[in-house]
Amino acid sequence: MRLTSPVQLLEPPRGHVALVIGFGNPIHITTLTTPDTEGTYDSFLVGPDHPPLITRHDGERTCFEILLSPCTAYELFGGRTQGLDGQVIPLEAFLGDMVNRLTEQLIVAASWEQRFALLETTLTRHLDRQPWQVRDEIRWAWHCLEQSGGAMPVSELVSALGWSHRHFVHSFQHYTGMTPKAAARYLRLARALACIDQSPEEALAAVALECHYCDQSHLTREFHALAGCTPATYRHQCLGHFLPVSPAGARSGFFKTAPAPSA
Repeated sequence: MRLTSPVQLLEPPRGHVALVIGFGNPIHITTLTTPDTEGTYDSFLVGPDHPPLITRHDGERTCFEILLSPCTAYELFGGRTQGLDGQVIPLEAFLGDMVNRLTEQLIVAASWEQRFALLETTLTRHLDRQPWQVRDEIRWAWHCLEQSGGAMPVSELVSALGWSHRHFVHSFQHYTGMTPKAAARYLRLARALACIDQSPEEALAAVALECHYCDQSHLTREFHALAGCTPATYRHQCLGHFLPVSPAGARSGFFKTAPAPSA
């Protein structure tokens, strides 16, 4: 993303670890629930179950966002991503001086193609040097949950593996930082967000059915609990445009009500 003017965005969790690396004006990040606490970052990492975030920058910025499965993040960062606990962590805490060297190379790269190739090569080489490995059974279980949009019952995964429920939950949480049930909730939300992003005119009842919620009320409750606003508010205030930049003290009430749709 290439940003040339100040913007403010809502970033809901999407069930994946988000790796953001960039240069230019830094990003100011606060959670929707604690608007008076703000951190400033150039590059950072945030977990798959982070609270809804408000991100803001005040000038020009170029950045890349890479969404990693928790299994890949576990192997890439030496098993240290399970303890993110919803926090935004500077990327240097995981990759050290590599972040500064990579950023400098991204700045001088001649094209987007070169930048993408540089990112892929650098992260792949780093991954290849790591000794950490996720169990194949857990990687398979994550893949099943992801492909089903969080709809596959945990009991089916347990039955297919032939493990005890307790052992499966413990192992899954060890590698991903979430229980299977929590992972399913966030992956279901990610599918709902994708549906609204791609088809903003689709009825929310249809979105609920497509994303395996019981009904529209269930979708609204889960969406509000995890994304910080209702689906209607997200669609009308956050989709396809930037949030209005407002004083820090006013941000906490921004999503309390959805505006009436225009005629």
